[in-house]
Amino acid sequence: MAKIGEDVSKRLDVIPAQWRVLVTRRPKYICRRCAGPVVQAHAPEHVVPGGLPTEAAIAHVIVSKFGDHTPFYRQAEIYARQGIRLDRATLGNWSGRACFHLQPITDHMRRHLAMADRLFMDETKAPVLDPGRGQTKKGYFWAIASDDRGHSGPSPPIVLFRYAPGRSGAFAEQFLDAFCGRFLQCDAYDGYDRLTEVVRPQGPWTLVHCWSHLRRRFVKLVRNRKSPIAEAAVRHIAQLYAIEAMVRGSSPDSRLAVRKEHSLPLIAALKPWFEKQLSMISSGSTLAEDIRYALNHWQGLTRFLEDGRLELDTNPVENAIRPVCLTRKNALFAGHEIGAENWAMLASIVATCKLNSVNPAAYIAETLEAIIDGHPQSKIDDLMPWRFRKTSSQPQSGHG
Repeated sequence: MAKIGEDVSKRLDVIPAQWRVLVTRRPKYICRRCAGPVVQAHAPEHVVPGGLPTEAAIAHVIVSKFGDHTPFYRQAEIYARQGIRLDRATLGNWSGRACFHLQPITDHMRRHLAMADRLFMDETKAPVLDPGRGQTKKGYFWAIASDDRGHSGPSPPIVLFRYAPGRSGAFAEQFLDAFCGRFLQCDAYDGYDRLTEVVRPQGPWTLVHCWSHLRRRFVKLVRNRKSPIAEAAVRHIAQLYAIEAMVRGSSPDSRLAVRKEHSLPLIAALKPWFEKQLSMISSGSTLAEDIRYALNHWQGLTRFLEDGRLELDTNPVENAIRPVCLTRKNALFAGHEIGAENWAMLASIVATCKLNSVNPAAYIAETLEAIIDGHPQSKIDDLMPWRFRKTSSQPQSGHG
């Protein structure tokens, strides 16, 4: 038979995750001709001394929870199906030990954030088990982020989560202590107002408010009550976002010039329009409340017209904090406050890896190995997520 062609079909198959046991042998030697001591190579250092997991296994557990939102008890069930018996307390212990070694990483990330001139900040609930009452108490994760990609700035995107037992603005002030920034992009939560009175060498913080939060109010009215005024407000705000889409990635000066030409006239017309609508509707209505919200925060909402580095909204930090909310939903609560602090630390590293297009599992595994092997503290900057190789199917160089 002579071959005249062929048909080729492709099907997607899966190879389930595999576990393997790495065996380390350390022979012992003795000199038969003298009375010297027994000689043996030192045992390699590990995150869990004498324990089962490799650094790659610990990284897998961490990313499964803080990157893929799979709590420890669900991971334990998955591993059991693969013949590996691990309880969630063991997985939590592994993650806690990793936190001890990764602390210098988040400390250095904080130092980078402290030098940024503009920051984003947001907070979300963090339920924590209260053993004395057998219930949970309400804590909060505070997210501090820097993201200059909107104006092609040189600094890498970073997000740092901090745990606090409350939502008071005093915690925001505490977390930003010794930070050098001038602008804080945040929502209109009045807890941030105290930052405008903080005495610092560079002056108090300047708050930049979020158009996305304002837009959501009007979108909700359009959906629930078919309000024509709310619908018109959404259209006005959409025009601002269309202008921002055109200048995203441009230099601060270019962004500011376009905003002055196109956004400023829209803003100048929008405020009197809001005031006119407010005078024509019931003062106790939800629509009136939303319009007053806009007018009361007008200075913060229009501050993006003063500096091309500022953004129209706080979406960079909201996008970074969303995975924490998903993990919280699945895990329900942290076991204790130390656990919540560890949660914040590991979530910071995983989220910053994702912002920098870095594989968090590979980064955590190799970084733990480097730290265990004695990477010098003076060169900690070499271990930052943004210096790690980018996610790619092609082999690339490592840290550097």
